[in-house]
Amino acid sequence: MAHSSCSWNGLKKGRHSNSLCRGVQCKARLQRKLFLSGNPDDSTLGCNFLNLCPIALAVGWFKPVTMRPHPIYWLCSGVYLVRLLSIRILLLSLCSVLVSPVLAGQQVDIYRAQALVKSQAEAERNAAARATFGELMVRVSGQRNALDNPVVRAAMPKAQNYLFGFSYKSSSEKLVEGTRSFTALALQLDYEPQAIAQLLRDAQLPLWPAQRPTLLVWLVFKDQRGLHLVPEVIDLQAINSFAAFRGLPLVFPKLDVEDSISLSADDLWALDQQKIKAASARYNADAILIGRYTPSAMGPIPAAIVVDPLAVGEFDSSDVASSAASIASAAASSVDDGSLIPVPVEPAQGPWQGDWLLLHGDVQDAFADETPEVKGLFNNAIDRVADYFANQYAIIPTNQGPQQIVLRIGNITSFAAFKQVQAYLEELALVQRMEVVTVNAEGVVVRLTTEADARLLTSTLALGRRLMPVQSAAVDSALTPSAPTQIAALPEGIDAEAMADLERAMASEQMSGTPAADDVNATTSTTAVLTHAGTLQDPLIYVWQK
Repeated sequence: MAHSSCSWNGLKKGRHSNSLCRGVQCKARLQRKLFLSGNPDDSTLGCNFLNLCPIALAVGWFKPVTMRPHPIYWLCSGVYLVRLLSIRILLLSLCSVLVSPVLAGQQVDIYRAQALVKSQAEAERNAAARATFGELMVRVSGQRNALDNPVVRAAMPKAQNYLFGFSYKSSSEKLVEGTRSFTALALQLDYEPQAIAQLLRDAQLPLWPAQRPTLLVWLVFKDQRGLHLVPEVIDLQAINSFAAFRGLPLVFPKLDVEDSISLSADDLWALDQQKIKAASARYNADAILIGRYTPSAMGPIPAAIVVDPLAVGEFDSSDVASSAASIASAAASSVDDGSLIPVPVEPAQGPWQGDWLLLHGDVQDAFADETPEVKGLFNNAIDRVADYFANQYAIIPTNQGPQQIVLRIGNITSFAAFKQVQAYLEELALVQRMEVVTVNAEGVVVRLTTEADARLLTSTLALGRRLMPVQSAAVDSALTPSAPTQIAALPEGIDAEAMADLERAMASEQMSGTPAADDVNATTSTTAVLTHAGTLQDPLIYVWQK
């Protein structure tokens, strides 16, 4: 590690400014060398060490110090290891302060692909990039027909140009080429997010951000012996594999004692929504998918009862209960015990029919399908659900340009809380810029420049669950029935002392304060044309959840 020792010696002698430049140059050379060599282990070791240099210089950790003898000193070849350990301990202690807020839903590695190759040759790697580029574009855009786009098709032959990293791992898989057999290497390809985003803009395709809603999946299967849970080693792997292809994170129930008490196989087959939702609450998923499937020879599956939330006042809930009871009664004669206990099932013959119900907030989407194999049922269901979520959360390019939406955020009682809010909003893929308009006793007013309208912003914030909307006319106009959300109580005002501290901290960071009158007028005229966007006069009101 010649580059590492070069940077360390410069730092040891106290030449902070010159050492920083040399450290950055060494880091760049080392990263380029390790990247071209394709050695992930060396890359991780070298880059992690060099990444400490700018942070350590910034806080003065590398100033010359006098150290007293310590037992570990005599076991090592110098004090450098002790210093390095101290630095790492300090960095770990800062993690709780510097780490970004954890998002609800799930962050998916949508820019990562896997492939099996024969060797580490560049030609093999480029071929793997071309082979995985199509699935990547489907996953990132959320569009099944992304490969039909001429811009995407033109980019596929040079897919390797969109990579920023790759690594290899050993594998037990075999590749066959003619009469020869090779032990495959597992190649991991990491694509550059900014380059892919630009390609999507050029192709006029949407971008479905990496924060994806989690989907809880309940599956029940019926054959001649009755109702069973899905055989785990067969069907759950099939549905999980295709969900990963679309970038849709799945959650499966634990099927433990608590689930058995809350929900039976009869309840699942009867689509008893009240019991299903109660049993699903513990998993805190963003949506629920119930799948019922059986060989077509077993006869039709009872249709799902879908309640229209807009007509809930006119709908008699007893009708749903009686319908569910009748379905359960009809199935009872063929059910062995109706409990949530996995039962080994002999493979049945197709074709197969499936009936699905998606529950997402107030949205209920029921659909049926028939395929020659069970795997086809799962793939079609995942495709439909992924298409639905992509339509809800993807950023669709428009000719309108960036839009400005004003939020008033309460429950920010300190500068640290404000920095958390700022980090959270700036992490959102649809937010281009965030600026502070004013701070008052009711909260912090911020103006967001976004690539989307207020509907998509409110849906995205509802998915994150860090900012809860306060019931207001502005929020009601922006929310849609398909965006499940919880309404927070109006926060108490910030006390004068906390508000003064917050204003001083913001001023020290040279943030924009209360805008001038001209700025207010200009912003008002810009946002007034947006029907659902918050304005300075009527901002969307949210409460920060600590």
